[in-house]
Amino acid sequence: MQPVIIEFQRKKNCLIVLCILFLVPISAFSQINRTADSLKYRISQTKDPNIKAKNYLQLSQLLSHREMDVAKSYLDSASKFGKLKMTAEVSMLLNKGYADYYDNTGKPDSVIKYANVSFELATKLGNRQVEAAALNLKGNAYMTKRNFKDAEAAYVDAMRIYSSQNNDLAVGNLYVNLGYLFQQQHLVTEAEKQYGEADIIFKKLENAGRLAQLYNNYGILYGENNQFLKSAQFFEASMRIREKLKDPLALANAYLNVGGINVLLKNYKKAEVNLLNAKMQFEKINNIQGVTSCLTNLGELYENTKDYKKAIAYCKESIALSKANHNNEDLENALINISNIYTKTGDYKTAYDYKDKLERLKDTIYQKSLTGQIAEMQTKFETEKKEQKIVLLNKENIIQKLSISSRNTTILIIILLFIFSILMGGLFYNRYKLKQDARLQAEVINQQTLASKGIIEAEECERKRIAAELHDGVGQLFTTVKMNLEILMERFLVRQPDADQLAEKTMAMVDESCIEVRSIAHQMMPNALIKSGLVSALRDFINKIPTDKLKIALETKGIDKSLESTTETVLYRVIQESVNNVIKHAGATSLDILLLCDAKEITVSIEDNGKGFDSVDKSKFAGIGLKNMISRVEYLKGTVDISSAPGKGTLVAIFIPLN
Repeated sequence: MQPVIIEFQRKKNCLIVLCILFLVPISAFSQINRTADSLKYRISQTKDPNIKAKNYLQLSQLLSHREMDVAKSYLDSASKFGKLKMTAEVSMLLNKGYADYYDNTGKPDSVIKYANVSFELATKLGNRQVEAAALNLKGNAYMTKRNFKDAEAAYVDAMRIYSSQNNDLAVGNLYVNLGYLFQQQHLVTEAEKQYGEADIIFKKLENAGRLAQLYNNYGILYGENNQFLKSAQFFEASMRIREKLKDPLALANAYLNVGGINVLLKNYKKAEVNLLNAKMQFEKINNIQGVTSCLTNLGELYENTKDYKKAIAYCKESIALSKANHNNEDLENALINISNIYTKTGDYKTAYDYKDKLERLKDTIYQKSLTGQIAEMQTKFETEKKEQKIVLLNKENIIQKLSISSRNTTILIIILLFIFSILMGGLFYNRYKLKQDARLQAEVINQQTLASKGIIEAEECERKRIAAELHDGVGQLFTTVKMNLEILMERFLVRQPDADQLAEKTMAMVDESCIEVRSIAHQMMPNALIKSGLVSALRDFINKIPTDKLKIALETKGIDKSLESTTETVLYRVIQESVNNVIKHAGATSLDILLLCDAKEITVSIEDNGKGFDSVDKSKFAGIGLKNMISRVEYLKGTVDISSAPGKGTLVAIFIPLN
């Protein structure tokens, strides 16, 4: 036996109707009554036919889920007043109102008729909201008619409009409809994905009505996959919410679902109570589609309890109503049930007749060539009795067709494999080329690094050589000159009044020259840097600066052992250049130097309290000294940040990576 409740839920009632124009919360019925009274008062106070028509349309929308006959009467009143002098806007809303009404009452052909007119008018008027609402209504109608392709196209177009307008509620509703569409096509994973998106939106909006509808669809999904207990839990959760909201149509559907799933769980008493409640609710609101679904479910219920007389009566009534309203979905379910019932009672001829009607209906619904196949099989069967040769020829033709089809399939597979091989070859070649380019780039960078390092090392070696020449060559010569001058002064100097003064002045100049040579040699390559490392060299350099002019504080952390010689040399030169700049240009009284080292990088901070300058204007500090300092740091792949402002001192921050 087919799970009728699940089949029923493949109809419009599970597809949320997007009524954006006059949407009100379905739980706020007291507010609805107050709004209805206000609209009636406006109608009585105006003589403008278009204003009267708009108010009647709003009244119809307010009651569309509660009192459908009354809602229809308001639509007719709006149409009557609108005809006097109907604007395009009123006509658009009126056609949408009729489409909405027929959607709620389960008449898909009428829905499509009015929704098309509303959509065309909305497009001309540029009303995107009504465009989207009309598309959604058309999607619902196509779903009822099992025209999945057109339903999906309508939903996707509506989703595109609502997304562009950030209408979260409408987008959530369409996720439900799209999920249900995938569910109809047995794409369970895709359906769950769409429902999950809707669940997030409805919980965010705290919309109980939409959550109830979503739980309903989850119940359908799990019911279709034979998880009946889980399905029943979702249906009952949905029913509890709807009982609080008191929406007649939604509550009727909830009773129907709970009743149907309990048929499948064989809780027949509970099923009967809920199905009869659902039928009564649908009859109150004149929802023919809902009534036919209840009849079909009751037919299955009584079939399972072996009350075949009642079962057949309900199924026949469902078939008649379904045909009258072109409801192919419930018609299919009712035909399945009644065929099974007659089979169980032993009336195989009647069962076959209904089965045949079912097959023809399926041919219409799914647009397949089942009728042609049946006719072909019947022709073959009759021909077999008359001419065996014709049968054999037909079989040979079929075999030949299959052979041709198989050969074509093989050729297609070979072509696809060939194309796939070419694509894979291209991908592998491209990947190989990218790897080679990456290796080349890495090698270029490595060579640049080696070249930079070589330049620095060559420069420092030349400094060492010149310093040694100054110290050992020129320095020693000056020392010898000094000694010789001292001997000359003692032995051969002629005693004249100014001789002593001239000799002392000459000696002072020689002493000063010796000191200057030693100073230049030390600055070019300090012994402390070579012998004791960076920290000692810095302290030695700082100690030689008079403290009465500039107080320098040096703090080091993490430098427990010597660094690579090139790194130490660059850091020493950069700090030396920075200190010299402070002495020459800053007019500072204090200077703080912080040197930090960890496993990843070396950080140097040099901050003074001098007069500062505009560090934004690069022309103010782009001298040769600073250029050399920045260039040296960049050789080590480091960076130099200079931050200063007039009157606020200067901060030089240096970052050098160790790896």
